[in-house]
Amino acid sequence: MKILEVLARASREGGGVPAEREIGHAVGLKSSQTVHHHLLALEKDGYVERGEAPSRKRRPVRITAKGWEAVGKVPLLGRIAAGRGLEAVPTEDEAYSLPSELLVTGNGKRRYLLRSVGDSMVGARIEDGDMLLVEEDEEPSDGDVVVALLRGGDEVTVKRLYREGETVRLKPRNGDHEDILVPADEVRVQGRVVLVVHPPRK
Repeated sequence: MKILEVLARASREGGGVPAEREIGHAVGLKSSQTVHHHLLALEKDGYVERGEAPSRKRRPVRITAKGWEAVGKVPLLGRIAAGRGLEAVPTEDEAYSLPSELLVTGNGKRRYLLRSVGDSMVGARIEDGDMLLVEEDEEPSDGDVVVALLRGGDEVTVKRLYREGETVRLKPRNGDHEDILVPADEVRVQGRVVLVVHPPRK
């Protein structure tokens, strides 16, 4: 996993994808061909994804969620609205350290981070800028705080979930915001919030 750790460090530091020669130097391998074979193995095992190489440039390598978990990190996949709704915005290759017991679940479900935007969930101690640890769960219980996709995935929000027949109520925890009522077939629940991480405030 040393090569994976080198890629993770380069990603966190914003240095882009290191050359195979640079990776080899970092892990003690003299042959770039050996590094290349290790990268292929990481791709095959699902730890990284490799895109097409732009003209005269290195082939891009992106660490997957499985890869981040292997190096003890949780991927930050984007930002989510604690408000009416926000366009889903991906965040490339950013990850944060959390205690190991929070990274792995007994049921094998994946966990990832989202950054909260807005104030509609302050009553649930979710404030603007907080990091939400989300566990994949398409069938959470009523009353759980969930990540919900609306309008075919164009909007994503975090709210308390309540099922009301053929309707879903997404309830904020701030009196200044109204409930979101939508037909059940227009909502896709991606997961439930299992932990709120409050970053240091400036």
